Amino acid sequence: MEGKNAVTAMQLPLSMRLLNQLGSGVGRVAFELNADRLMAEARKQTSLNDFGGEAFIEPLRRLTRALEEEGDLSLVGRLSIRRGLLRLLVQRLHIAADLARHPEIRAVPIERPVFILGFMRTGTTLLFNLLARMPGARAPKMWELLWPSPPPDPATEASDPRLERARLFAEQAHKALPAMKTIHPFEPTAPEECLFLLGLSFTDFAAESRAHLPGYMSWLMSTDRVPAYRYYREVLQLLTWKSRAHHLVLKSPIHLYSLDALLTVFPDARIIQTHRDPREVVASGCSMYEASRVLSVRNHDPVALGRQWLDTWGQAMDRAMAVRAKASPEQFLDVHYDELMADPTGQVQRIHRWAGLGGEEAAAGVVQSWLAENPRHKHGVHQYTLEHYGLDAQRVAERFRAYTEHFNVLK
Repeated sequence: MEGKNAVTAMQLPLSMRLLNQLGSGVGRVAFELNADRLMAEARKQTSLNDFGGEAFIEPLRRLTRALEEEGDLSLVGRLSIRRGLLRLLVQRLHIAADLARHPEIRAVPIERPVFILGFMRTGTTLLFNLLARMPGARAPKMWELLWPSPPPDPATEASDPRLERARLFAEQAHKALPAMKTIHPFEPTAPEECLFLLGLSFTDFAAESRAHLPGYMSWLMSTDRVPAYRYYREVLQLLTWKSRAHHLVLKSPIHLYSLDALLTVFPDARIIQTHRDPREVVASGCSMYEASRVLSVRNHDPVALGRQWLDTWGQAMDRAMAVRAKASPEQFLDVHYDELMADPTGQVQRIHRWAGLGGEEAAAGVVQSWLAENPRHKHGVHQYTLEHYGLDAQRVAERFRAYTEHFNVLK
């Protein structure tokens, strides 16, 4: 994006800008982000007390403290984030109640799940949607990830009230910031990213997309993520209890930060890593963060955002490469963006052969139908430039030189 186009595309609707101006003086007092008070409110809303362990409490306290001390939140951002934190806490209470009523959920097998990871804007979403439509696949949908409890049941899915709640959620999100519909549209019944479930533990690398949180991110880089992934696995068991399939397909760039924890909890995981020239990725990733930050913070600086994005995602790739260097090579399959775009059917077939999933003959029909329903630029053209974020191609190339040389990414 350039000049006025960048500002206009990312600007909040007038009503929200006015709300921020009118409420800037009282928002922090009236809607304080305090972990203990949020937990108390969640208990009051549900009449439940058990959050399913206490490992999440320190991360929640660190996150809320960082949001208050570092986040520079606007009123709209504060209200949105507070609502999101409460939703997560309420869901934890309901999930714990589900597991107490049905202890057999913890015996549901999660065998050889397929994970898609890679930088955002490297074809992960396209590949995720294609693999999710293949025979035998089960990929959690947005409405399930937002409200996993009670356990989804295919027999009652058509009338499940969470579908309408998710539709309203998506409608409000797109209305608040129309740019997000072009960048990453929310589709209530489509497969969606694991970050919604990982957020339940509040060790949340996606938090940086909403505000600059250097203290929290520094702590997060050094903390043990295995407890969060163990809880994540329990929620996957809950989601698949009544709707099992041959294999799970899961996806999120966030897994790059915690590949060691993922492999500890899912030792038989099959991992597909997508690749694309970082010079074509970084500005797009920054624009996705910018769309969230414009909603959440009072003073957004795109140049500072560019510097932060390059640093934290550079660390994410460094960490992932270090884990891969020690892991079994047979557990990973690399998919390059250009090859995926040139022959999606061939790449889906290749993945199914590699993973031993079978059903390769269905790939052509799956790809054809999905592409017909989702033509490129269906929701508009996503425009961005490195310069808008104070970056240039040489700086990006240098930061990711080890990555691009190792995976033969550059053209």
